[in-house]
Amino acid sequence: MGARTGQSPGALSEAAEGKRLPPLAVALAYAQACGGNRAEWERRWQAARNELDASRPRPTGRRWAVAVAGVVALALTAAAVVLANRPDHRAPPPAAAGSSRFFSDDDAFNRRHPHPRLSPDSARMVSALLAPGRVKLYTGTAGSLVYRATSRTRTYEVTPREHVGQWGPNPFDGARFPWDPSWKAPAPDREWTVVIGPDGRAMECWRTKVSPAGPSCEWGAVSDTRGSSVSEKGQDTGSGLSRLAGLITRADWKAGRIDHALSFGTPDNSGRHVFPAVGSDGQGQGLWRAGQFIWLDPSYDIDADTSLRPYERMVAKALQEYGAFDVKNAQEFGFTSEFGSQAPGNSGGAYAPLDRIDFAKYLRVGTVEPSP
Repeated sequence: MGARTGQSPGALSEAAEGKRLPPLAVALAYAQACGGNRAEWERRWQAARNELDASRPRPTGRRWAVAVAGVVALALTAAAVVLANRPDHRAPPPAAAGSSRFFSDDDAFNRRHPHPRLSPDSARMVSALLAPGRVKLYTGTAGSLVYRATSRTRTYEVTPREHVGQWGPNPFDGARFPWDPSWKAPAPDREWTVVIGPDGRAMECWRTKVSPAGPSCEWGAVSDTRGSSVSEKGQDTGSGLSRLAGLITRADWKAGRIDHALSFGTPDNSGRHVFPAVGSDGQGQGLWRAGQFIWLDPSYDIDADTSLRPYERMVAKALQEYGAFDVKNAQEFGFTSEFGSQAPGNSGGAYAPLDRIDFAKYLRVGTVEPSP
């Protein structure tokens, strides 16, 4: 477990004892290593922390007892998760090259959400989102760069060039970064590169540099494509969700169908977040919260809209069936596909317009709940 979480055996053992509330990073690493939902465990940890904070001025009495009970319950439930994931539990296979889906089938990005909760400010939020006057699909040379390593790919020890301590501990501690010298190094202005290892672990590298000694990252995160879309360590979107979450892949375009939710950014994120996000890079009192959900109303007859280009029809159907999640602050509203992929029906270039989808009339904003 220490190898899987990057935490010391002592920290994990102390968290399991339940004598005191463990650090959030330890609690989340422990729970997720055992198959728990990261967002759910963050809420449980915060509830226990709130009870402890409330009890400190009065070290005796009922509130202190409730706080201790919350901490003990946290440890006992974590132990139950461990028992439920004993050695006979078999992890799903890693995402293969050409896979159209990442993460587990019950992840928020891979489930349909038939009854999202509509925001009372939905219409105003849609107007703000569409205010710049365009919606883009990032494709071709503007897409997200994703490499897939094999068991023969050489691996390297990587320490971020900057931000260790300021932004948290080294997210790559205990993990090896795969890199094939034949891969094209990303351009200096390309901020993120994702390398998926043969075990399904995704190394997400910000401002990658490649030298004869190997790759290096200014900062980054580690995610597991076999589990949750929430990054295990580090942070690569303001929401704490992996950059692979919501990515349209080559396999999606080839299949002619997108069987997962999409992701997007908005320039109006506040500092708050909702499920499935675990954080936000927004500031102030913006209308949007990281993790908010958008979808196209079912009354939109996409098949009857003959003006749509093939790739627009695919995006529209994905938004109607699976929706999309706000994962970060961004300069404009848009969706992203894999680097080098070609959206069917697009004449070429780095960006494909989505101007024929009737967002103004049919786009809705709300939230979804975690799976039971």
